[in-house]
Amino acid sequence: MSILKINDIEYDMSSPINIDFRDRYIRSFGDEPMPKVDIIWYHIDGFQMELRTEDKGNFFVQIFDRHDKIIYETYLCNGMFCKLYPKYYNGIKYKIFKDDILVKEETISFKGKRVFITFDSSSVGDTIAWVPYCEEFRKQNECEVVVSTFMNYMFKGTYPNLEFVQPGSVVPNIFAMFSVGWFYDQQREPEYPSSIPLQKAATNILGLDYKEIQTKIHFEPKERPYQEKYICVATNSTAGCKFWNNPNGWKELVSYLKNKGYTIVNISKDGDRVDGVLTLVDDSMVNTMNVIHHSEFVIGLSSGLSWLSWGMGKHVVMISNFTEADHEFTINSTRITNTNVCHGCWNNPLFKFDKGDWYWCPEHKGTERQFECHKSITSEMVINQIQTLLK
Repeated sequence: MSILKINDIEYDMSSPINIDFRDRYIRSFGDEPMPKVDIIWYHIDGFQMELRTEDKGNFFVQIFDRHDKIIYETYLCNGMFCKLYPKYYNGIKYKIFKDDILVKEETISFKGKRVFITFDSSSVGDTIAWVPYCEEFRKQNECEVVVSTFMNYMFKGTYPNLEFVQPGSVVPNIFAMFSVGWFYDQQREPEYPSSIPLQKAATNILGLDYKEIQTKIHFEPKERPYQEKYICVATNSTAGCKFWNNPNGWKELVSYLKNKGYTIVNISKDGDRVDGVLTLVDDSMVNTMNVIHHSEFVIGLSSGLSWLSWGMGKHVVMISNFTEADHEFTINSTRITNTNVCHGCWNNPLFKFDKGDWYWCPEHKGTERQFECHKSITSEMVINQIQTLLK
């Protein structure tokens, strides 16, 4: 930098070097001005950009991700466009050269623009896990975000800055659209989905750094359903590998809690019949949420009801040994595992869950060790870890 100092005031005498200055004033130095280039871009079903210019020649285009890694190179002339295969967002910067001279560069920004995020899954757990990252995307990118989930009523009251629409809705005037889900497709997600924390599936697709965020579910409490103090249990789930397959587990745990003076309520739809446990006559979502709200805490499995309870701010005791300890939430929860036996198959990239196989156990199916991950967890293990929650 060249500095001229007059009367103790410093003046920067350096020549301007930015591209706009060069394009505007370079003719005064006797050189040809750089051609003017305009770019129209969208990030819908992948990033695409169209080049517009009055110049007749070709331009060399480089596209980088947020880590400054070149992910695509091509040549474009006026009216041509290119589109990237990856559907997820990982930050985009492009550079355009004419005869090895940089004529335009931009790091794309969604600031002030409209972005549409859709959820591919209708699962309660998936939906609750992913919603807070729509809000995080909105805040970090300073943009308008429209979200489509199958359970919008849970979030409209707690995420007022997000616009919720029904699945299948047509959303106009958007610059970007992202679908969040498990696709097992490297063009739609950068990591094998079952090998990472469930919430990271959303951050990977939306281009956010991963950190666990507590979901906030909107609920207006109704009358307390039971006058005595009670604990909710959720004994059922959508696959055999998720169940607490210790034949005496629930029975012994319930007996212990009842002796401590608690009423036990099973909030699972068509919940297992356990001696001394109340089941819900009205298992609608609204009533289930009200029962959860007034409970002391919830003991469940890796299931949507555990995610629901967590999103409502309840402490959740989760019995899950077939997933790794960080796959579900860790905030405001107690995790029951036994790493001395086979465990974590759900997150092993060598295996893919077969939802059509109720008895899916990829390493020990058909043997005495089938479901040992949960059979090995005893009621005593659970009781020892919940002592601080009992009043």
